[in-house]
Amino acid sequence: MKKAIFAGAIVSLMTFSAVSVSAQSINSASYYVHPKQSNNEGDANKQHRHHHHHNKENNQLFKKHKKEVIQYLSNYLNQPEANVNKVVEKHQMEMKKLIFIAVVAKLSNKPLENVIAQKEKSKSFKDFLSNNNIKHEQFFNEMRRVHQDIITKIEPAKTKN
Repeated sequence: MKKAIFAGAIVSLMTFSAVSVSAQSINSASYYVHPKQSNNEGDANKQHRHHHHHNKENNQLFKKHKKEVIQYLSNYLNQPEANVNKVVEKHQMEMKKLIFIAVVAKLSNKPLENVIAQKEKSKSFKDFLSNNNIKHEQFFNEMRRVHQDIITKIEPAKTKN
């Protein structure tokens, strides 16, 4: 009888351990940690964690200063403004999406139209970047830099209005 109770206790303990481990892995799998957030350096400058393309104020700023954004991106991509404007009109593209597409086009050295077509076919952001041979870290660093450059370019225009 004692052996049966002991065996039952072992089985229930093993089952409970397996269930709790599975629950942990499921919970942890639902979270994404950006590569910059995974290090524990504790740098005071790294408290600002969200990406600028999610910032509503910046999105409104980009929308309001569409001309400056297009000028910057045409220089960034080394294309005439007319070409960038044509893409924006043809695809009815918001400025934040245009910036995203422009960064991928620049990093992958592909035309805007090709990147747009590929984005529409792509199932996930991760696949989209890997199909263009772009690393997450590389993409996020470039997006941050481009957003900061555009905002810096807009700021003088903003004070004139």
